[in-house]
Amino acid sequence: MENELIPGTGSQTAVRSYVTANQPNSSALADGLWVLPPDVLSSGDRAVLFDQYKLYAAEAERLSVRRTLTSAFLLVLNIGLLVAGTALVASSPEQPWLFTVALIAALGTCLGWFWIIRSYRQMASGKYSVISHLEKQLPAAPGVAEWSAVGLGRDSSRYLPMSNIEVWAPALFAFCHVATYALLYVP
Repeated sequence: MENELIPGTGSQTAVRSYVTANQPNSSALADGLWVLPPDVLSSGDRAVLFDQYKLYAAEAERLSVRRTLTSAFLLVLNIGLLVAGTALVASSPEQPWLFTVALIAALGTCLGWFWIIRSYRQMASGKYSVISHLEKQLPAAPGVAEWSAVGLGRDSSRYLPMSNIEVWAPALFAFCHVATYALLYVP
């Protein structure tokens, strides 16, 4: 069954659907967003809408901060695992099974990191879609204008979304873990 908020998810390949964050369906999002039709909002309702917008924008910013802290932690953890694995080999070269267990744990960490990045990317995509819909009812829409100014994230000469770069970090570390294992134990 296809998700009505995310068009085309039924036809994507499994790999692509895990790597990319699909944009929510605009009309389905608008239907779920408004309790009252936006064209009948009173001035008091508009003040409440602006307060909700500010709270939601602040929540989106907090999500970005949590995402950065999580990625920094996992980056340091993977560097630590590489160092610890190398030290383990130096102290116990005759027991490759220890490093094999460490390798499996490190690869599991990389896989978990990838899923976390994907989850944050999807959540941020949803939050910014809601923010853009809220902005359509405000006197100005700076977020929508900013996103348009940088080419909607499609023109890498104007803006390269961090998540397009960030998603490669777990794969790079997984490669480093496997390469270290191969260099030390494969004849």
